[in-house]
Formats: sequence, structure tokens, C-alpha cells
Amino acid sequence: MATIRPLAHSPIREAIIEIRSARCPLSRVTEWRDSIAADFPRSQPFRLASEALGLPDERRTRLDFGSVAAQVGWRCESADGHDVVLVWTDGLSVARVGDYQGWDPFAARCLALFETYRRVVAPAEIERVGLRYVNDIRLPITPSFDFDDYLTTAPRTPKGFPQAYFDFLMHLRLPTGIDDTTVDVMQATDAKGRSASEIPLIIDVDVGNNRLQVADERIAERLREALQQLHEIKNRAFFGMITERLAETYQ
Repeated sequence: MATIRPLAHSPIREAIIEIRSARCPLSRVTEWRDSIAADFPRSQPFRLASEALGLPDERRTRLDFGSVAAQVGWRCESADGHDVVLVWTDGLSVARVGDYQGWDPFAARCLALFETYRRVVAPAEIERVGLRYVNDIRLPITPSFDFDDYLTTAPRTPKGFPQAYFDFLMHLRLPTGIDDTTVDVMQATDAKGRSASEIPLIIDVDVGNNRLQVADERIAERLREALQQLHEIKNRAFFGMITERLAETYQ
């Protein structure tokens, strides 16, 4: 595994914090959307077709089927498109898309937005806190290429097949040792994006805490502690999956 530390040339393509809450009226969600319009001037309705069609939870999708879809919130973007907020009747997510500037400013931005969300939308409870990082890795192709030089968890091909240059999609659900907390990791190569000199690889780490919490005046501090814990788990998972040789290419 690689040593856990900030990488100067981070491969993070997208970072997302999600906070799921008890369901609230769309009118209060819209009021909050209006309150952040100065920082997020571009917004559009967020719809769930299954809300209008009455589909059960396991069949729900966020695809917009036009007139049959019920609005449940808003998708809001900053002027430069790097900051995205998705707010709906049972939660919100805050994303940084490209130009990731580090954990501290990202977490602080999310917590500041949540505090205004709590005051305006007034959810009774918080049901889930999640943290997801999508990393866009480029593996350099060499004559002696081997996935094991870069990944600690690379799959192996059957005997009789070459170990280099194969494509794979792998999903792992890992124990964290913490109650109500899970971490899902996905690794996938991108065959279409491959060139003569590199293999694109996505490492997607999703950590979640499903502990029910009352959304009182102290919830922001509890969320700060929960997010810090999830961030540490995310780092353990990511750096545990890559070798020091790969980490050094982003140093």
C-alpha cells in the first residue's frame, strides 16, 4: 500500500458529500435554493419519475421522463461549474467537480451549506451521511507492464492468459469495524479510452454512515466528526489499493 498523504497532482475527478434527511416540503427546499442563488446561479428542477408513477423504492430511478416526472428538488451549479449542489425533499449532496482543492475547504463548504439548509428546510432527522470520491488514474504502459506494480488489489487472469493489458470491473464491499458504516470500492479500466501509452482506470470509493441522528443545533458538529471519520476511512481504502509507485506519479 501507499503512504497516506495529500497528492500534489490529485487524480480526484469528483468529490461528493451526501446528507440524507427526513422528508421535507418542496416549498422549503425551493426557499433554500433561492437563498444560495448568489453562489449557485444556475439551477434546474430535479425530478424522479418514480415519484409520479408511484413505483416502490427498489424500482426508483432518477431518469427524467418529462411530463410524468415529479419535481422533488433542484440541481444548482456555481458559475464556473466546479461546485454542484443537489437538494431534494429528503436531503442534499454537495460535489466538487474537477479542480479539487483539498479536504478542509471542501468539507467546510459543505457544512456551511448544511447549516443554512438546516435553518431553512428544518429536517427533523439526519438518516445517512455519505462521502464518495471518483479518481481518474492513468497507468503508464511499459514493455514490462503488470497491474501489480500499481494496484494491491488487481484481479488475476486464469492460467494460460497474459497478465498485462486486460480489462476488468471489480466491486468490493469492505468491513470498516465501525457500526452502521460501510465502504464500497469499485475499480474499472476504460478500454475505449486506452492509448498506446496509458490505461485509464477509475477508482471509486463510497463510504456511508447510516446512523439516525436528530437534526438539532449540535448536528453540525456531529456531522463534522462523522465526515472526518468517513474521510479517514476513504483514505485508508484508496491508499490501501494503490502502490507507492503509483502514488509517486501523482506526487
